[in-house]
Amino acid sequence: MKRRIFSTITSLLTAVSCCFSGLAAPVSAVSFDAFLPLLSQPIDSSHFTSIACVTLYEYALWSASGNSAQSLLTDDQRALLDVDGSDALDTTDAYQILIWSAKTGATGVVPIEAQVFLDAWNAPYAESTTTLPESTTAVTTTTTTLYTTTAADTTIMTATTADMTTTSKIPASVSTTTVMETIAETMATTAGTSSAVSTTTTTAAEMITSSLPTTTNVSVTTAAPVTTSQTAGMGAWDTSRSHYNGIDVSKYQGNVDWEAVRADGVDFAIIRAGYGRYASQEDPYFDQNMRNAKAAGIACGAYWLSYAESPADAVQEAEVFAQVIEGYQFEYPLVFDIEASIHTKMTKEEVSAIITAFCSTMEEKGYYISVYSYAYFLNTYVYQSVLEKYDIWVAHFDTARPSYSKTSYGMWQYSSTGTVDGIQAAVDLDYSYRCYPNIMTRNGLNGF
Repeated sequence: MKRRIFSTITSLLTAVSCCFSGLAAPVSAVSFDAFLPLLSQPIDSSHFTSIACVTLYEYALWSASGNSAQSLLTDDQRALLDVDGSDALDTTDAYQILIWSAKTGATGVVPIEAQVFLDAWNAPYAESTTTLPESTTAVTTTTTTLYTTTAADTTIMTATTADMTTTSKIPASVSTTTVMETIAETMATTAGTSSAVSTTTTTAAEMITSSLPTTTNVSVTTAAPVTTSQTAGMGAWDTSRSHYNGIDVSKYQGNVDWEAVRADGVDFAIIRAGYGRYASQEDPYFDQNMRNAKAAGIACGAYWLSYAESPADAVQEAEVFAQVIEGYQFEYPLVFDIEASIHTKMTKEEVSAIITAFCSTMEEKGYYISVYSYAYFLNTYVYQSVLEKYDIWVAHFDTARPSYSKTSYGMWQYSSTGTVDGIQAAVDLDYSYRCYPNIMTRNGLNGF
């Protein structure tokens, strides 16, 4: 603990020193030359302090000229660096980026809002090339074992109103800056009931409830693991369990030993398929993760990180998502991940329209869709009617239960700093309260 605190302080002092050194330089293009390469190439978390310097330099440049200077940044870059959503670059934005640097240096884990920033910054380069530069790794060729259900559907875990009515750590009155500073502690994703899938005559909610036992209102009050485990691999789900243990992964977890992951008690994995509107933005580890996770007997779902600015963009993202996942079967939901900073600047109507456009497009293709975001976002930016239509996967860390009670939820992401055998990096940890494999196979969804 002392080492981590010292690392945090050191990272902050180093970052602040770098930034003030940048401010001490004359406000001219000459003093900015050292940072110019950052504006025309992909970046990673090691560049946060330099990006903070860029932000401060731009702020100083505009302040010195009475806001009449010619920007050294593109419009998209300026929008991204406006972390607090104030429509102007200032010291608050730079401070937030320094916090990202400090947290990354102290924990070795990039905060999720910082990773969203990196993905958005690097998106233009991904559009013109197949993938961002990465070390090449051999993909293990395996034979996928198809899932066959052998158990009845489990009881849907619907939290009671009393259990789920908690006070959010981020009240609506708090500024966007405060939200961004505390989002690592308050991230949460939700899961509720899904709307009708066009290829069937039954809604997803009806699919879930039609085979439930009489007792369906079960309170979930603790994050404690359950010791009961599956037997005989992916096809035999123990329906006496209160939840299943899962992870969600992307390229940032690198090469995963899925056999070791399975042996460590992981039942399911939600795997990133990609982000944005272009096929070139497919996660480079998606196929490798899908094949090897399936071969290890782990039930799989997939998610797509959205940067849609309109319903038309969302439809395009859904089409690319469907293209990337074609040919796979998914025991778990396909997930629309909406959490980018651009969406926090939209109205509830605009966000809800984007969610509906993406999800309805995927449902028309016969897929079961969930919506993922953190609790504050779902509570603040999405219409109740939309939350009631779709299955929800909610994120909220360091708490006994998510501060989300607008609808029931099927999955909860409760940690972003988990450790699992077979994965070298930190990994997100999740609970699932529904027996999704039985829902998919019995209703012919997600490739079944």
